[in-house]
Amino acid sequence: MSEVADPAASQVVLIGVSEYRRLFTLPAARRNVTDLRDLLQHEDLWGVPPGNCHVLLDPESPAEVSRAIRKAASATGSDGLLLVYFAGHGLVDADDDNLILGLPGCDPEVPYERGVPYDWIRRAVADTRARRRVVILDCCYSGRAGSELGGDGTGTDFIADKAEAEGTCLLVSAPANRPAMAPLGEAYTAFTGELIRLLRDGLRPPPPETIPATLTVHTLWRAVRRAMLRRGFERPELRARDAGGEIALVHNPAAPRHNLAGSVLYAAPWFVDEDLGQRAILVLRHNQTGALGVCITRPDGDIPDEFPEAWRRLLRNPAMLFHGGPVARDGYIVVTLLRSGAPEPLRFTPVRDRLGTMALSASPEDVSGTVDAMRVFVGYLGWRAGELEEFLDRGALIASRHTARQVFTERPGELWQSLQAAR
Repeated sequence: MSEVADPAASQVVLIGVSEYRRLFTLPAARRNVTDLRDLLQHEDLWGVPPGNCHVLLDPESPAEVSRAIRKAASATGSDGLLLVYFAGHGLVDADDDNLILGLPGCDPEVPYERGVPYDWIRRAVADTRARRRVVILDCCYSGRAGSELGGDGTGTDFIADKAEAEGTCLLVSAPANRPAMAPLGEAYTAFTGELIRLLRDGLRPPPPETIPATLTVHTLWRAVRRAMLRRGFERPELRARDAGGEIALVHNPAAPRHNLAGSVLYAAPWFVDEDLGQRAILVLRHNQTGALGVCITRPDGDIPDEFPEAWRRLLRNPAMLFHGGPVARDGYIVVTLLRSGAPEPLRFTPVRDRLGTMALSASPEDVSGTVDAMRVFVGYLGWRAGELEEFLDRGALIASRHTARQVFTERPGELWQSLQAAR
């Protein structure tokens, strides 16, 4: 479940109660819901269609809430995710100690009369064909919602494995007998504020950890928990079954924003670096684990005698060996540009559009009709996950607006200067 669910097959119900007649108001609850809606609808995070995202602000009737969840549960596809979120007051039924989600008319003495028993939500969520189900509760005593999932009812670090439905995950803001926090003057409640910050900014763990492509419920719980502990607030709880905690909620915005493979990057004039300073590079691979590229501005000498003669006729001037970088200088990287409309030959690995790399195990006779230009490099440059983005964010490296033809310029020694002049 590490991939984000199909947004078109998913349903989201966001319930926020800010106005109460017998309890103090929670203005942050409204902002919680509206900003979560905007984030979940953002194409770069999840992209839930507006028609699949249902917002209930200050609903008066428990039946209205129940109907909205049951309708969403019925509409969620098997490959989708059903997400239910509540922010407001949580109350405890004095007769059975169960959690009641407070609506505007709730009387704290008899909360069951105008509130929503969590059991209603549990039943509605269970009645869906979706394999992924997430419930997030930001309210006091929300840990009581986990009683039917199993657990000791007290351990704030507890992750139960006794949920009644496969792929179900419950994330709550506070333990069973503790209040949730809504700091005065802050835009959000404490728990949802940290959650929104993570969804918006993403998670970039320290090296050598790899930046995750998605943010799972378990990942969000751990990060929010750390942030809440730093602020001295109650620790949120997570309860899940059958890898429910590994349900991916959104794409990680701190991960590579887009695939830079095939891009030409060049160093800013102020950037001093032995391998990158006053250089231009071609990115050959870029993914969640990092990036790989070659310097395209450093001719390094004549083509060695052992280089196959049949390939030499395909090299673009200057027909020289290029210093690609300091890593793995014991083999060749042959960057290739195919002719427009030509089919991809065997042993060709595409990078972007007609640009790619060619393995020398291919037969030059088989590819000569499809190859427009070749350039040979020894060694390459490598970056860990997120490192190339850091160079771009700092402005140390700049993305050129052009790509393929720059790689094969006949004046590679002048390329960096011409890129600077074209800014």
